[in-house]
Amino acid sequence: MLLEEERPVSERTVRAVVREVRDSLRDPLERAYVPLAYEPGEDAQVDFLEAEVEDDEEGRTTCHVLIVRACWSRRTFRYAAPNQTREALLQGLILAFEFFGGVFWRLWFDNLTPAVRKVLRGRRRELQRGFEAFQAHYGFKAEFCAPGKGHEKGGVENEVKYTKQEAFAPMPRVAGRQGLQEHLDRMAETDLERSVRGQSQTIGAMWELEKGQLMPLPEHRFDVGTVRSAAVSPRCWVQTGTNFYSVPAKFAGRTVLMKLDAEEVVLLEGSKEIARHTRLYGRQRMSLKLEHYLPLLARKHRALDRALPVRNWLAQVPACWPRLLAELRERAGEVDGSKQFLSVLQLCPVHGLEATTPAVERTLASAQVSPYVVRYHLGLEHERGDEPPESIPRQGPDARQGRPQDYMEVLHG
Repeated sequence: MLLEEERPVSERTVRAVVREVRDSLRDPLERAYVPLAYEPGEDAQVDFLEAEVEDDEEGRTTCHVLIVRACWSRRTFRYAAPNQTREALLQGLILAFEFFGGVFWRLWFDNLTPAVRKVLRGRRRELQRGFEAFQAHYGFKAEFCAPGKGHEKGGVENEVKYTKQEAFAPMPRVAGRQGLQEHLDRMAETDLERSVRGQSQTIGAMWELEKGQLMPLPEHRFDVGTVRSAAVSPRCWVQTGTNFYSVPAKFAGRTVLMKLDAEEVVLLEGSKEIARHTRLYGRQRMSLKLEHYLPLLARKHRALDRALPVRNWLAQVPACWPRLLAELRERAGEVDGSKQFLSVLQLCPVHGLEATTPAVERTLASAQVSPYVVRYHLGLEHERGDEPPESIPRQGPDARQGRPQDYMEVLHG
């Protein structure tokens, strides 16, 4: 081709010809965008971002953040999500609605698997049943971008870039997802003072004008949980994936209902709640509550030193508790001391660890160390916390003390 056109043959001319051919084949309007204007309270856009943080517990790890951005005021909510599943998406949207104090009329999404079961021709979508029920509960209309056309929600795409630059560069150090959420909440507060290009007012001032145009929140929250049955193992736990959650020992060998949402796992017998745990993410993790095993340990006290729930609990509580176990065994012997320690542990579910721990510390500081002394100090704390009873008004005749002569006159007329 170059020879036919009598053009010099070189790398530079070849590159120029390739560029000309590529430009001739490209749609000239492909990179052109129409400026859009939105009405207050009508539209918001939704997207996930992934970034890395330095977690005090997990080390360097990838985190997921759900971003919901108001199109008119640019007010933005960010949720430190555990992952990008259905439960996380719906939980994040619920928190966003409560953060904004209302519901936008339209929400714009990518074709997320938790929301879209199948992409049909044009703009039609077959929605996941749970997402369809969620949409009906809150009353918004879901709009989805064309496949590969994320720029159709360019506002939240720009917000993703801005959040990565401001919140994750340099890499933040956080204490778990709770620490990350606090980091994102602080960013949401500073957002109120900044202005976006093309706006004469701050985001906070624009939001004050927009928030009254949202649809009101429904009376009740949507329940995002997924319910399934689970068999309780002889070790008094149920398993989901590779993670384990304890239930009271009396349910060993039975089948219970497990309700999973983004943040919690609730275990039910029929409609009655029997246990509640923070949901675990990762592999081979356990949430074992000591109170679930106390009735069993009362029978099998020799397992006290090797019981996994006890070991985990002692590793988290103040140092006075291992000291109490050692002191009771030294005074009463290993068997009786273990039984006495278990009787003190049984006070924790009733009175709470916050009240029982000071009672244990006072017991260790006294001359006598026994469960009775712990109960004594725990009882003193309750007495100090009780309010004195109110005086009871007396209804009846006014009684006054008379003279002896008056009584004699009454007796003898």
